[in-house]
Amino acid sequence: MKNQRKLILIIFILFCFPYSIQAQYSNLNWIFGDSCGIKFNTTGIDSFYTANIKARGTCATISDSLGNLLFYTASPDYTTYISGTTINFGVVLNKNHSIMQNGLYLKSTLWYNEMVIIPNPGMENQFYVFTAGVNSNANPGLRYSIVDLNLNNGLGAVTQKNLMLDPLPIGDGLMAVRHGNGRDWWLLYKHSEFLTDTIFTYLISPSGINAGPAQKISSNVESGFYRFSINPEGNLIAGSSTFGKLELFDFDRCSGLLSNHRYIRNAPSPSTNDKDSYWCSEFSSNGRYLYASTYDYNCYLFQFDLQASNIFSSRVMLDSIDVPFTPASALKRAPDNRIYRAIGWNNAGYPYPDTSYNAYNTHLSVINYPDSAGMACDYQAFSVYLPICRTYLGLPNNPDYTLGPIVGSPCDTLSVGITENLITDESSNLLVSPNPSHGRFKLSLISGVFFETPLYSVYNLQGILIQSGILSKENESILELKNVSPGLYLLQLEVGQKIFRKKIIITE
Repeated sequence: MKNQRKLILIIFILFCFPYSIQAQYSNLNWIFGDSCGIKFNTTGIDSFYTANIKARGTCATISDSLGNLLFYTASPDYTTYISGTTINFGVVLNKNHSIMQNGLYLKSTLWYNEMVIIPNPGMENQFYVFTAGVNSNANPGLRYSIVDLNLNNGLGAVTQKNLMLDPLPIGDGLMAVRHGNGRDWWLLYKHSEFLTDTIFTYLISPSGINAGPAQKISSNVESGFYRFSINPEGNLIAGSSTFGKLELFDFDRCSGLLSNHRYIRNAPSPSTNDKDSYWCSEFSSNGRYLYASTYDYNCYLFQFDLQASNIFSSRVMLDSIDVPFTPASALKRAPDNRIYRAIGWNNAGYPYPDTSYNAYNTHLSVINYPDSAGMACDYQAFSVYLPICRTYLGLPNNPDYTLGPIVGSPCDTLSVGITENLITDESSNLLVSPNPSHGRFKLSLISGVFFETPLYSVYNLQGILIQSGILSKENESILELKNVSPGLYLLQLEVGQKIFRKKIIITE
């Protein structure tokens, strides 16, 4: 009896407070460059502070939903780099800006988007730090380390480090996207081999890290510089290559599948036009405009209208910088929906001498109104002064931690309680009893009988179909689930033009 009461209490908590055991995270802190820390709010920059990194490019930060910094990562770690004793440059630092316990020597090199932080969906306050080895002769491969903030009074520790997932050299462009269920995550990347056209995925769920779909769908990449960006809805991905490729893919957050590959620009290779060397891209907050920066003797910034009949012809040049040793710029949409641009001052090398301060490395540029067409987007070069730090060519590779579930999709199984409506007001009219049960459920309508034959489908938490069929058109229909493991499932009932959805629990 005691165990039954405990089970009922757990079920009540899960259904009434579906995210109660899943902390919510945010992108409200950016840590990058030489000691740069920025705290954002929804309207702009809240404050600046000093961080403990000198990262030429790669960096990632995660905060709680209130904007409290949790921890951050970077590559290279300056002290490790200048020692010359190792090529394992990655470092993890805690919220107090000290190196986390066991936080040194993550395997990464010296590039720009080699790291990303993903919460562990199955363990509160535990995180995966994914790292990419870009060079074929220096730490190649995709690896992960585990950060546990339950340790050291919330300062955390790296409990496992540099575990191999893929031994081949990885392209400089890891990207994480939240799964359509609002809990799990997708990790996307390419290999840095010449002429590779495959995009690889991993699914991060409570069951661990599992290989997802690998699709031969993108352009052949002639270098390791290939980076992804994704629109705010999480269903449209842009890929950019320094060899003249700027392309789009539709993305299914439930299945991890890409589709509808099309080019914005597919330049001849090798291209003699420095406007074709795309370094990175970023979407506006409404998803209509894509901004792209280039890498060459001139550093260009372009806007593309994704609703134009010919997207490439809609290109508007917002900026061109012709300064030696300033070959590229990083773009990142912030929580205030502005897009910020970092331009490194490579003439000073890495690390910067203490005397190297100029407009390039002490300022960010900003697109104030990215949802507006052309020059109305209000691009302001070097308009954000960094009072206590300097930037290199890199901004945090932070995913959108606030992206929610795809409401109404088959994989939206976690966002609402058992008696709540998921798609239409019709769902509240459906009665399911007993719930939980051992696999036999009675289905009925408050308003009366099913006037058309009910078609049912049952999905697990990963959106995989478990069982489907036809029910009798009675005042009370019986659903029998056989050989189904105990757990939480989504029942979908189609009756004519009406759709009903309920969460159901199967007990032992």
